Amino acid sequence: MERGHQIYVLGIKGQRYACCFSRAQWGVNVDKATLVKSDLKVLGQVLLALSRAKIPITVCDWHYVSPLDEWQLIVATPLYDTKGPHEAYSKIVGALQHENIYQDVPIRRMFVKSPSDPQVKLLEREMSTGIEGTIFLDFHNGPNRKNIYSVVFAPFIGPGGAVPAKRFSDRQVLLDFLESDLHLSRSRAEEALTELHHRNHTWISSILLTKRNAKKLGLA
Repeated sequence: MERGHQIYVLGIKGQRYACCFSRAQWGVNVDKATLVKSDLKVLGQVLLALSRAKIPITVCDWHYVSPLDEWQLIVATPLYDTKGPHEAYSKIVGALQHENIYQDVPIRRMFVKSPSDPQVKLLEREMSTGIEGTIFLDFHNGPNRKNIYSVVFAPFIGPGGAVPAKRFSDRQVLLDFLESDLHLSRSRAEEALTELHHRNHTWISSILLTKRNAKKLGLA
């Protein structure tokens, strides 16, 4: 099977996943290349699902394809090479189903690829220095109804392990992390946490992190 093709499993056509803003192939009409809020939400949901399922990932990013005038979600996993494309895709779909978000993900545009795929290598080079991305926040009750806050950063690039999610059990500690480590203003951090408690998930865009800083903060 040629790398980069869509995969058909369980009668379902593979679709896009990824994250971030404009990428390699910009179209003439830049407005059409703008990610919508629903795509950003999907990105955060998918990253959290992959993190909880401990599926090894090297790249997870939205990639704009100008000839098709669409964003495609690229998920690169070592499982593509070790287990085969169908099993890799099935495991990712299973993670989405387990988190009850499968119906929210545009499966037609999610592509599961090998880490050695040329398109994946291109995305890695683009993300190798400073990255302007998005912080995704998730809130849920854990064992004994203990509050759990999860934080992931997208776009994601890593060595091939599970997607790292930084977790907090205390709202104030999370607030301090957003202010001190991510350098958000108090008002912006408070606004994000207020929305988080109302909706159980939210995101903060235009966060600039180097790969080194993301790793130091436990987000890469």
